[in-house]
Amino acid sequence: MKKKKIAILLSGNIRIHEENRKCLIDFFRDFEITIFATIWNNQKNINEFVQYYQINNYNLIELKNWESTLSKVKYVTGEENRSFKIENIFHMWLSISESTKFLQKQVKEKKLFFDYVCRFRSDLIIKTSSNYIKDQIIKLKENQILVPCSNHFKGVNDRFFITSYSTYLKFENIMFFIEKFITYKPLNPEYLFYCFIKNYNMKIILMNNLNEKILAQHTKTHENYELKPTKNVHVPLMDKINMKKIKYEIKIKKFLLNIKLY
Repeated sequence: MKKKKIAILLSGNIRIHEENRKCLIDFFRDFEITIFATIWNNQKNINEFVQYYQINNYNLIELKNWESTLSKVKYVTGEENRSFKIENIFHMWLSISESTKFLQKQVKEKKLFFDYVCRFRSDLIIKTSSNYIKDQIIKLKENQILVPCSNHFKGVNDRFFITSYSTYLKFENIMFFIEKFITYKPLNPEYLFYCFIKNYNMKIILMNNLNEKILAQHTKTHENYELKPTKNVHVPLMDKINMKKIKYEIKIKKFLLNIKLY
């Protein structure tokens, strides 16, 4: 049987970890993968990164100054500046949006074809065998998004997801969505991602018992409560209700997933 093709998109900051490269090769061993990179042009180890991951298709982009955009953020959730930095959200999604544009350009110019696209971090490892989600990937339909079942604090885990090629093209527009979102919604990375998914009528599919981990996680500041938010902390009533609904929606999906597995 001919292997399905997946475009793996690495974007933003460069991180070089042996575990990550091994993970990519092992986890997607049942698929034909092509790695694309859209990375900041001010990084010193670009050549090393490109050679290490054997990337033939990469794009260099400039870091953007978000000062003007930051001034438009109306509210944040309480973990801001401790569990997430506002500017990093913008950096991340800009690189993903640009990687989507770059992928389309490469597909058109080189007459490439991909069944699926995967957003992957270069500091992420997966300890679960790909056998657990291989069938889920193959069965993905239009407007479905396959995401990890962990870290759904106030929405959806944004560090690893897979869709069909045509569905992934919607992420080209995410910066326009964010510009509107920040003017009337509380900014939180998981909540932002969930709202984008729903706005574009995508159905959330949870990956089977995915055990994933971010390398160098000890550098995070989740427990440093001396770091206070830089913006007004406020979650409007309707958003509080929506976040509760999301929490139970994910719980129900996990429960139904476990029933299928056992």
